[in-house]
Amino acid sequence: MELKNDTTPSEKPLKNQERILMKWTIKAKPRDTTHMDIGMAIIIAIGIAAIINGIHESYILNLSEENGSIFLNLHAGIIWTLVATYLWTLVVHQKKTYTYTITETVGTEESSVNFPKSAHTVFKAISALFFIIIIATIIYNPSSALILAGPAGMALIAAKFFLTWNNTPKIEKSSEWKEYKFVTIDKKRRLIVAQHTDIMIGFEARLPESLFAEYLSTLKELLPKDAVFTEKNWMW
Repeated sequence: MELKNDTTPSEKPLKNQERILMKWTIKAKPRDTTHMDIGMAIIIAIGIAAIINGIHESYILNLSEENGSIFLNLHAGIIWTLVATYLWTLVVHQKKTYTYTITETVGTEESSVNFPKSAHTVFKAISALFFIIIIATIIYNPSSALILAGPAGMALIAAKFFLTWNNTPKIEKSSEWKEYKFVTIDKKRRLIVAQHTDIMIGFEARLPESLFAEYLSTLKELLPKDAVFTEKNWMW
């Protein structure tokens, strides 16, 4: 997981609140995208294959559109590749901004999608543009309608999503530290998860390398003495 962080540790107690032991902000992908990356790479490869075949048919074999491939033509390949790249970049690899606050009894995670303030308008425009391009391509080359049905559907779904999208922060709070009996330590993804059992999803904390050891040490002090700490890849 690629991490970009802005850490702000603090030990100052807030008025009428319990003392804050740690606080930091980090930008990270919310999940492991390895399998999705493979799938998106295959989809883009199909689009590139269509582009190559379309160039071969149009400019080397000099075939007319009527005699060319229905599914592997130049126009379909370009649209397919652009839409897939768009989704891969802005959906699969989209990062979130996480702010963690660790107190003596609980932890709090505040997360929001890592978009600038102008993103809402920009993404609506991009989604609308993709959809217009697809419709125009189908009108220009009706034979490509079938192969573009998938990209058109994805563009329509994306446009609908961004029209109603609102980047409201999501706040999650852990259980009390004394209730956790297990901890998963994923060093590769810089992720530490406090769990009630060793097979349950728990309180996930994403950390910069500079705070990884400190947070782990803090958990060992806050959790029950018999809590089990295990180093392994986090499955979620």
